[in-house]
Amino acid sequence: MQNNYLRGNCFLEEREVKNSIGSILQQWRKQRRYSQLQLSLELGVSSKHVSFIETGRSMPSREMILKIGAFLLLPKREINRGLHAAGYAPVYTELPAEHGELKPVFAAIDQMIESHMPYPALVLNQFWDVVKVNGSAKKILFELGYSDHENLIEALIDDEPKTSKIINWHESVLSILARLRQEIGMMGGSDRLEELEMRLSARLPVNSNLINMSEKQVIPSTKFRVAEDELSLFSIISQLSTIQDVTVSELKVELMFPVDEATKAYFRKLE
Repeated sequence: MQNNYLRGNCFLEEREVKNSIGSILQQWRKQRRYSQLQLSLELGVSSKHVSFIETGRSMPSREMILKIGAFLLLPKREINRGLHAAGYAPVYTELPAEHGELKPVFAAIDQMIESHMPYPALVLNQFWDVVKVNGSAKKILFELGYSDHENLIEALIDDEPKTSKIINWHESVLSILARLRQEIGMMGGSDRLEELEMRLSARLPVNSNLINMSEKQVIPSTKFRVAEDELSLFSIISQLSTIQDVTVSELKVELMFPVDEATKAYFRKLE
């Protein structure tokens, strides 16, 4: 498994998309479930103006594209795509990981995951590729047999539930699937994530009891079996959305915490 921030430079998905500003606006308006009239009222323009933009009869200003992007909660990558389609310069950078301006950000991420020791912490990109881990996360991934996988969802798909070291595999997968579906919706669709979601869903039995069990958990936790120990961990996830760079803003830092004293004691022994 590669643990470097170059893995964070997400590639553009190979998917057939219409790249005119009108089609981009229409796609996102429908994705966010707004009619032309509703969107026009929110933007303070006529519904005819929205219609003209979508059909290509009118070209929106740079400010209007940014206003639409902010209201519809478009990802930074999509705002840049819309600006480019309309002939404007992008507002968000997409710098290589080694660029000097990003050094403070990556140093802060390193500090976050290393200072979280002895508990596991990892960094994921928008496609759930593992970008970086601390020592405890590396150990857990090794114990699970996931070390050879660069993608966390792929690792779960290849894991056999009956022999998995994740004790509550089905409940954990249900929780992850809920996250995946939410992320796909916020991204406006993703060929890669949709494929992963479909393949992971196919590993679950059709069982309403499992769904009900997952929904009743106040703190969804993952239970692991490591040698003679049973560990229970929950996660807090930070999205770097305030960073004004496309790739970095798509990174997620996942910090895992012990649910009980036995788990806490296990990780303290690793210090």
